[in-house]
Amino acid sequence: MKTSVLIAGRLAVAATGWILSGQLTEQSPSPTADGKPATMAAADRKMAVRVRDIVARPLTHAVTITGETKASRRVDLRAETEGRVEEVLASRGDVVSQGAIIARLRIDERNARLAEHKARLTQRQIEHDAARELNDKGYRSKTSLAAATAELDAAKAVVRQMEIDIDRTRIAAPFKGIVDEGHVEVGSYVKVGDIAATIVDLDPLLIVGHITEREVGQLEVGSAGTITLVTGETVSGRISYISPVSDPATRTYRFELTVANPELSMRDGITARISIPGRRMMAHFVSPAILTLNDDGVVGIRSVDDGNIVRFLPVEILADATDGIWLGGLPEHVRVIVVGQDFVVDGEEIVPVLVDNVATTPLPTAGRS
Repeated sequence: MKTSVLIAGRLAVAATGWILSGQLTEQSPSPTADGKPATMAAADRKMAVRVRDIVARPLTHAVTITGETKASRRVDLRAETEGRVEEVLASRGDVVSQGAIIARLRIDERNARLAEHKARLTQRQIEHDAARELNDKGYRSKTSLAAATAELDAAKAVVRQMEIDIDRTRIAAPFKGIVDEGHVEVGSYVKVGDIAATIVDLDPLLIVGHITEREVGQLEVGSAGTITLVTGETVSGRISYISPVSDPATRTYRFELTVANPELSMRDGITARISIPGRRMMAHFVSPAILTLNDDGVVGIRSVDDGNIVRFLPVEILADATDGIWLGGLPEHVRVIVVGQDFVVDGEEIVPVLVDNVATTPLPTAGRS
């Protein structure tokens, strides 16, 4: 028992002495070749980053907006007289020319009434001619002639009204278009104001979009635009209308492009992507991978000045493409950090490594310890 206690005590004393000996014999860092301690030499080493010189190029900023196709005209044909439908000559989907009869109402007694009023008109004409002849001879007063003239004019008006009413029994298309909806059938009774059919005009076709108050100033009536439909078709058109008043709910302005559609192949209500060339400006085309954020969350790039000092430059993203983005807000010539921008800070001195092709240029081994 005493032997084991003694052994344990000796081991504890030996271990304590070994630990203390290591602390007492710690050596100072070995100096480097220039005489500086190794820890100081590591602190003096600068970060190496890849940089590229970029120059501003002309950019025609295109305004791209999502819109939809709309018929240039859409009219509900309403009955202007009452009667029973005798014949329907156009159905839904039919292409009709201007003046084509869509439906016809029964004439009923209208022709008989017209004949009656024409006979009365003949009588009033004879009476008027007689009154004029007597007035010319001095046997009738001017008032009598005036009364005969008034009766003649009233008879003419009644005949004309009957002719118009008969003409209104033929419901005709006001323009060339497509019958979108038919609302009557043979035997239907319609009253004045009832809808007989709906006609839409798809040639020309309108492309309607809404643009923000910041961009509306870039549009002009007559400017050309390219429209890509969701169906895959691409067509060209020109701006025919820009609303002078904004939508109070969205603060956007409606604008319309007119597109020729002689074959009527494009339909109403199709989603369209509208691209309109805007103002011409100078911009830089870069990879989106070089974008970074500063401490305030502002989007920008990190550049290098003539003293190899890192400078953060805020940017405005003007447009995007399949292989890069266009930036605004930069000087005409700028040396931008393309690799390592997230490992340096504004105001830091770095070692710039100029590259032409990021993928093939090896990064030097110098860097932070």
